[in-house]
Amino acid sequence: MKVLVTGAAGYVGSHVCKLLKEHGHEVHGFDNFFHGEYNDVSFIDKFWKQTITDNYLFGWGDAVVHLAGRSIVPQSLKEPSEYYRINTMGTKNVVEKLRTDNFIFASTSSAIHMKSPYARSKVAAEDIIREKSNGYTIFRFYNVSGSANGFRQLGDATHLIRRCAMAAAGKLPHIDVYGATYNTRDGTCIRDYIHVTDIGNSIVNAVEKGPQSFDVQALGSNTGYTVLEVISMMEQVTGKKIKRNICDKREGDGDIQVVDTLSEYCNLTKTLADMCLDQYKMELDRV
Repeated sequence: MKVLVTGAAGYVGSHVCKLLKEHGHEVHGFDNFFHGEYNDVSFIDKFWKQTITDNYLFGWGDAVVHLAGRSIVPQSLKEPSEYYRINTMGTKNVVEKLRTDNFIFASTSSAIHMKSPYARSKVAAEDIIREKSNGYTIFRFYNVSGSANGFRQLGDATHLIRRCAMAAAGKLPHIDVYGATYNTRDGTCIRDYIHVTDIGNSIVNAVEKGPQSFDVQALGSNTGYTVLEVISMMEQVTGKKIKRNICDKREGDGDIQVVDTLSEYCNLTKTLADMCLDQYKMELDRV
């Protein structure tokens, strides 16, 4: 099939493009290089620079994998209009102009509690997809980490596992722990984590099997880890001690976000230990 990927040079996008090519698909993609850096996707069949809010969107595919968007919760609290412009109206633009019978969308586990403009912008985008697409699969990603093929997370480090890897590699003096009085086993937030390769393979499955066009599909591990447990796992796989700095709670954070029912498209092959070790190796290689 011919598959068009938005956000193709990003973290998830580059992994998805690589896996699609390995499965024999023709891959086209675009990105707007929002972070000022990008992963090398010169191996795909066609790539160009474009943003999802452009008046004219170039491209089409037997399937469209829509990954482009904004995803930082604290930033969305400060700039809600930008998140609705990009995540909601940008998605409307993509659905309407890149017509396909198989539209695959990257939403978020934050949609469950909707405590931030980021989460609400993604839920609104889900509603638009249900209304306007010919056929769709909506994936709600939990916390994505790890790496393969040298592809990396871009921009400032905001994800816990990456920050832990940076601390273990000596690039950060400590890890800020935002809140230690949540209703969890050690007082810190519980989150579900999934390796980017398992995310990518789930998307490839959705491309090949076709749209579900009903309930959302959750991509995680069915296992929740506290912030302190993630830090401890990074210490375990790297042999490095990581200093903790307990801070106030952040607006927009909930106690627990863990997959309830894992997507039928998802076949888990990686553990939290794999994610931590992969991310640590990536940080050692990162200039």
